[in-house]
Amino acid sequence: AVALQALQGQGAIATMGRLPSQKALAATLDRCENAGHGGHAPIDEVKDFLRLCRDGKVRLPEQIARHGLRLVKSKEAKRKLNDTELWLINEQVCYALLDTGEIDEATMIVKALAKRFPKSSRVLVLQGALCECCGDYDKAEEVYKKVLEENEAHQGAWKRLCCVAKGRGDEEKAVKTLKEYLDVFCTDAEAWEELASLYLSLSMQKQASFCYEECVLIQPQNPSYHLKYADSLYSLSTPSTLHLARQAVGYYSVVLDLTNGSSVHAKYGLLCCLDAIRSQGRGSSSRLTEDEQKLAAKCARELEADYQEKCPALLAHLRATGILSSGT
Repeated sequence: AVALQALQGQGAIATMGRLPSQKALAATLDRCENAGHGGHAPIDEVKDFLRLCRDGKVRLPEQIARHGLRLVKSKEAKRKLNDTELWLINEQVCYALLDTGEIDEATMIVKALAKRFPKSSRVLVLQGALCECCGDYDKAEEVYKKVLEENEAHQGAWKRLCCVAKGRGDEEKAVKTLKEYLDVFCTDAEAWEELASLYLSLSMQKQASFCYEECVLIQPQNPSYHLKYADSLYSLSTPSTLHLARQAVGYYSVVLDLTNGSSVHAKYGLLCCLDAIRSQGRGSSSRLTEDEQKLAAKCARELEADYQEKCPALLAHLRATGILSSGT
C-alpha cells in the first residue's frame, strides 16, 4: 500500500521536545507496550495513550494501530467510552491503519463511520484517504473536490489534494495546491514546512528558505524551525554572501538557547558557518568577532564532550573532520 503523505504533526516521541506531555506520553506508551494479562493493556491506559497522541498531534502509526484496533473492536471499550470519544478513536485508528497499510481493517472502520455519519465531510476525507492508500488517486481527488464544493475552507481536503499530487509524482501541482491553501490559511506552520520540503525536492532553495522563515515567525518557540531555517541560510551562503552564514549563526544560537544547549545539529551547523566565514571571507569579513570566537570555542568543547560521553567510538572521526578547529 502507498504510505500516506500526511501534513499533520509528524514524528515520534523522540522529536517531541516542545510538548509538555512528552513524559506522560512516553510513560503511557511504555505501560501499553509492556502490559501484563496476556499482553493486552488496560482500556484506560490505551485510551489515555490515544488521547495524548491526538492532543500532541503525534504520529505513532504502528503503536496506535496495534493498541487502538483492539479498543475499536472491544465491546467492553464501547461500553466505557462516550459516543464522541469512541468515534474520535475510530478515526484516529483508521488513519494509523492507512499509514501501516492495513487496508482491510481500515475499510471496516470507514464503513462503520460512514454508516454512523452519512453526511460528514470528515468521513468523506477519510474515504478519500482510503482511495489514496489503494492507489486510486482519481477517485480520491474526486472525493476531496466534492468536499471543497460544499466547504471551500475545509483544511483537510485541501491538504489531501496536495498529497494526491505528491502521490502522482506531480510536485509542481502539489506546490500550486499548497500555495492556494496558504493564501487562505497563512498561519499554518506545518503547511509552510511541507511547502519548503516540496521546494527542496525541486531544488528551489531560496523559496524553501522563505517558507522556513514563515515557520519561525508563526512558531518562534519551536527549535526545529529555527534549525531548518539556519540550515537553509548556510546552504545559500557563498563567498560573496557570507552575511547569510552570519545570520545562520544567530539562528543556530537560538536553537541552543531553546534546547538548553543539547542540539548537536546546531553545534555542528554553528561551527560550519564560522569555519566558512574564516576560510571563505576576504579581508575584514573573514575575521570573527570576539563573541563569535568564544561561541565557537564553547561549541567545539561541548561537541567533543558529547561524543566522549555518548559515542566515544566516533570521537576520532569527529576530530578528523577538522570541524573542532573552528573553535581554536
